[in-house]
Amino acid sequence: MKRVELHIAPMLSDGDWDVLTAFFGKAERLIATKLVSSGESDIKGGIRYRQGEGLWFEAQLPPEEFVAEFLMAFRFFYLKKEKSFFPRALGVLGKHIDDPEVRQHFARLRERWENGLFGQAMSIQLNDQPMTAALLLDLWLNAHYFHADEDKAEKLEKLNEAFSSDFSKYMMLDGAFEAAKAVFVVFDSVKEIVRARASNP
Repeated sequence: MKRVELHIAPMLSDGDWDVLTAFFGKAERLIATKLVSSGESDIKGGIRYRQGEGLWFEAQLPPEEFVAEFLMAFRFFYLKKEKSFFPRALGVLGKHIDDPEVRQHFARLRERWENGLFGQAMSIQLNDQPMTAALLLDLWLNAHYFHADEDKAEKLEKLNEAFSSDFSKYMMLDGAFEAAKAVFVVFDSVKEIVRARASNP
């Protein structure tokens, strides 16, 4: 694996540092969650069919406390209003990079993030609407975990009836976990400069 070092610290504005510092702190929190730190996500799902029984969805999920803790930490990269919003941190780094290989690397990270959240790994649709992790995250976060939006709760209930609650949660969580892997790569890229600034303000 090729390692490229770029010294962008002198080019960063105070606003850039605010974004990277927020991103760094929230990434440390995400990495410390039990779902990530255990090294085993235990997120599995599948569609089964048996003659005479029909089609059904099944999923293997981590303990609920692991899921809630992970989503609490992950939402700081998913919500656009947060300083640690993943595309914002990637944009701060990208605007100071001219090297074509590094820019391609950042483009792949953005693609990994978007595929995790917006990709259709199994191309599942319900009433002609593609099921994406981003859609399911929006419903689970706003109707179940952190808010009580009645409209979204009704939509989530319909999804859960169609797929089962566990499989619906699996699709959401699997996509979020894949997107989080892009967060970990960027964290590794910025941790040294953020720590250096913190020790020499």
